[in-house]
Amino acid sequence: MTTPIPSRRTVLKGAAALSLSGAAGALGTVLAQPHGAALAATPANGQPAVQVALTAAEGSRPELAGQGTLALFNGGLPGPVLRVKKGGTLTVDLANTLRESVALSWQGVRLPAGAPALAAVAPGKSASLRLTPPDAGTFWYHATSPTLARRALSGALVVEEAGAPAYAFDHLLFIQSFPPESGVPIFPVNGAISPTFQGPASGRARLRLVNATPLFLRLRVRGPACYALAVDGQPVTEPFEFKEGRIVIPPGGRVDMAATLDDADASIIEIETTQDPIRLAVVTPVGPAGTPPSGPPAPLPGNDLPAEIPLKDAVRFELPIGDKAAGPASIGTIKTGRSVVLTLTNSLDAPVAVYIAGHPVRLLDNVYDGWRPWWHDTVPVPAKSTARVAFLAGSPGTWPIVGQRGGDGEVVLSRTYEVMA
Repeated sequence: MTTPIPSRRTVLKGAAALSLSGAAGALGTVLAQPHGAALAATPANGQPAVQVALTAAEGSRPELAGQGTLALFNGGLPGPVLRVKKGGTLTVDLANTLRESVALSWQGVRLPAGAPALAAVAPGKSASLRLTPPDAGTFWYHATSPTLARRALSGALVVEEAGAPAYAFDHLLFIQSFPPESGVPIFPVNGAISPTFQGPASGRARLRLVNATPLFLRLRVRGPACYALAVDGQPVTEPFEFKEGRIVIPPGGRVDMAATLDDADASIIEIETTQDPIRLAVVTPVGPAGTPPSGPPAPLPGNDLPAEIPLKDAVRFELPIGDKAAGPASIGTIKTGRSVVLTLTNSLDAPVAVYIAGHPVRLLDNVYDGWRPWWHDTVPVPAKSTARVAFLAGSPGTWPIVGQRGGDGEVVLSRTYEVMA
């Protein structure tokens, strides 16, 4: 699929790249416009409370997904964007009209085990799911069932930092994928094909990228410099520039970034393929021209995560990833305050995205116990490779570890771990 690219007069700068453990390269950039969320504000912990209604029902989008039915929230593709301030309470009134139970996974959100937000809603029933996200960042919600999630039952959750926004232009890009009857993959962005958005001429826009596809997406932003602000919802300590605007995002992963715009040319966000690139979105500069900012932007406010993970006496577990997904089985029990190292060994010929619930993790070097300077909740494990991660146990409960094969989303790892006070 060929997509014409408008001329531009800026040249991309070379800079440090963020490697995702070799699982298809380095991180890249994208953007889109936020879309609606119903809310009702009342005071809660000094922050507004938000209440939304979600209905899970059968629907169709033949222009995107071909013939047949999808499972949709509120009849939309994707579901509505849920927004709440850090420290505020979000209540979701979920009505389930499907023929199977629906439970939601709030990917990357640190919730207490057994929280009401995790409860399943039986067919034909309704329930109120309540959560208070402790971290600001970009997250997403989807059906816990991989089958329902792949049928489009998903949407974005944006937890905003306290105070005034740092960026006047703050766009969300929620990427999904569907194989239509033509056989050519379609990648809607917020439910639209190749939408156009605006950013400040000679300025920067915050771009929130959610990969809601089962694919490892190789992305490139053709435009001026862009910088990593956050990975999987957690801010990086020092924003850094993406080399040549390139990034690979694993299924379920998120990246926030600051994209620089000049005063004349649009930036193009593409999926790189072995053939022609596929255009995802375009951002055009608006407003008065000037001198674009140079150097990295200021970091986002940090969340309450441990500054150190002592690894000398860490509890260590081996988790093989294979063709068959075993039934839920605990890998062990850990006391709060202990450090944990997980070794994820992928014997498959395809990369795997491993979601670790309960705790953000640091990706370790494969040779020694040093970690990359950012957090993950969704860990890319390349084909025929091993990845190691570490975290500090702090949330009591039983937490799942789920690995899904890149390409088809098949579950190839299913385990749990228990943290005890």
